[in-house]
Parts: sequence; structure tokens; C-alpha cells
Amino acid sequence: MLEPDSSGLMEWPLILRHLERRRGLLSGLVLSGGEPCLQPRLPDMAAEARSLGYAVKLDTNGTLPAAIAPVGADYIAMDIKCSLSRYGLLLGLPAKYIVPEAGVSTPSSASSTLGAAVAQSMRIIRGLGCAYEFRITCAPGIFGPEDAEAILPYIDSRDTIWLQPYKPGAVLDPVWAANAGVYEPALMGKLLALLRRAAPKTSIRGM
Repeated sequence: MLEPDSSGLMEWPLILRHLERRRGLLSGLVLSGGEPCLQPRLPDMAAEARSLGYAVKLDTNGTLPAAIAPVGADYIAMDIKCSLSRYGLLLGLPAKYIVPEAGVSTPSSASSTLGAAVAQSMRIIRGLGCAYEFRITCAPGIFGPEDAEAILPYIDSRDTIWLQPYKPGAVLDPVWAANAGVYEPALMGKLLALLRRAAPKTSIRGM
């Protein structure tokens, strides 16, 4: 078993040695986070894992589109947090990775710029030829029917989309959690019907 150091983290060489020892017993490596695309060495790490025979899955929030393709992942799971015009909740990312939506002038607000980056990531992922899914965690005030309507123009009929109902538990903002509600099955069904208008392969996970 791998044991982290006093910081709770493990260095990549230690993880790589573990993968070397477990060849034939493990089959894949998930690159997750936080946001793994913030790691400059991510493409090298993925390549080293593949050289040992491992499949590589990338979990990403899609706000760093330029960093996705170089990973060469076999499977990509990208989170869509909310309607693309409300991505102001994801501030503070490196400006060099923010890519405006094709054919649209660079937005003036950080929120719409991040939304354009997410839209760009969706197009990039579809063009890579690997298996992929888009995941949406549904919670009051975060993703609702208006958000579902707003992202329809960005959805493709080829997309596999998983809706995940928010379940109370440990979160980074306990004040938000104290007042957060959960969606009843009927409302989840409404969100499902909305998104299936554009992506028939939309399903609900965890209900």
C-alpha cells in the first residue's frame, strides 16, 4: 500500500514505482484532482503510465482546454458545473489557458471567458477520438432547469451525459451546505428530459 508523506501527498516517482510493481494486477490510472490539468507535467506522467501498459482516464473541469489533448487520455470525464455564462464561480485560473469560443470575440468578463473555455473543451474532447462523458452535478442554485436550457446549444447528439444528484456530505463551503437542498426525482426527471432533447444518451447516475 502507498503511504503519503506528512503533507498527505505522494511524489510522482513513488507512484510510478508502485505502478511498475503492480503491472498485470492494475489496468488503469485516473488523473484527477482538484484540477489535474494545472499540473504542467501531466502529459509526461500520462505517457509514462501508458508505457507501462496502463490505460489513462482524465477527470477535468474543462476550463483549461489547451491542456487536454496533450494528455492523450483513453477516456475523458469532464464536469459541466452550470450554464456557461455563470462560470464566475471558477475564478483564478491561469489566463494562458483561457480560450475564447470559436467565432466569438473575447468576452470582457472572467465568467463568460471561462464559459467559452468550457465550450472549447467540449469541442476538443469530441474531436480526440477517445471515449468520453460529460458529468453534471445537480443542486439547487448550481444547476437547474434554466441551466439545462442554456447549455443545449453546446450539446451534441453524440454526447454521453450523466446527471448526478447532489447528496449532502462534506463540502468545501459548510455555510452553503447548511442551506443546500436536494432535488426530488421529479425534478431530476425534468432535467433529464430537457437534456435528452439534444443528447439522447443522457442518463441519471446515483438514483
